[in-house]
Amino acid sequence: MPDDDNYSDLDGSSYINMVYAVNDSNYGIPESCPCGSQITVEISTKEAGIGKKYFVCKDFKNDGLHRKKEWNEAIEDETRRLKEKIADNEGRLCSLGVLEYQVDRIDKASQSNDGNIAHLGYQIDGIDKAMKENTDEIAQLG
Repeated sequence: MPDDDNYSDLDGSSYINMVYAVNDSNYGIPESCPCGSQITVEISTKEAGIGKKYFVCKDFKNDGLHRKKEWNEAIEDETRRLKEKIADNEGRLCSLGVLEYQVDRIDKASQSNDGNIAHLGYQIDGIDKAMKENTDEIAQLG
């Protein structure tokens, strides 16, 4: 088995981690930069004298390999993502209600079947007794 340093490159996990970081930093609030560095919040006053917040790689260089995303855009993306997640979870909760109803129906049917099975057991006992009586009568006749 290869050592741990080479293993991540052999199984492609470092590439997958990079792809995740790139995708993550393009949508919503970035958790890390594709370069692996931490994302910080910075305020810029260069543009129109108004302070703008940015999510920025702590090792940011304007070379396309690092992330700098406007705070408002990131918050809007994140809010949109969370609303979609809430809607998905609400749909799942509604489907759970349908499943709960189906489980209740199955439980009631099972209880009804339990009663029917007990009644059939009683009838089988009666048939067994009648068969023994008939067998005894046939033996006495023969």
